[in-house]
Amino acid sequence: MPLAARQNLVVMNIQMTVSLLATLILCRWLLPDIVQADFADAIWPVAALHMFRFIGMTVVMPGQLDDDITKRAKGLIAVGDLAVALSAVVLAFAITQGGSEPVLRGLAWVFVLICFADMAVIQRYFIAEQFWNKKMGVVWLFQVLLSVPMILGEVFVLYRLIAG
Repeated sequence: MPLAARQNLVVMNIQMTVSLLATLILCRWLLPDIVQADFADAIWPVAALHMFRFIGMTVVMPGQLDDDITKRAKGLIAVGDLAVALSAVVLAFAITQGGSEPVLRGLAWVFVLICFADMAVIQRYFIAEQFWNKKMGVVWLFQVLLSVPMILGEVFVLYRLIAG
């Protein structure tokens, strides 16, 4: 790997670590009882955050990603972000409308499965096309700022689904 690519990867990892620490501090401060909360109350912040994943569709806008990144990668990332956003909107709507726990759990499983499938696709292309060494425009801001809280949220919803 060329020196510039290694340096970019180091910077990205530092940014992600700071994002992780900031997310943990904010969660402890803003949501101290989230683990003990009712299922709907616990997953609401995660659904609310993910409703804005449609922003990830900016990857298909001209000039947002390096032209060296394939159209297939851009398209799959955009479709994945849209699918996650739509599943989060449906889940959030069910929560706000007082959906029963079995309905919320079913929608949460759909949401989590879509999230993890999307993550697998993103990581495949992220590594294969060395995104950390490309020009990424404003997409980089969203990648670094939001990916850690989103992934932690997805893991938390999965935890609540399994642990009860």
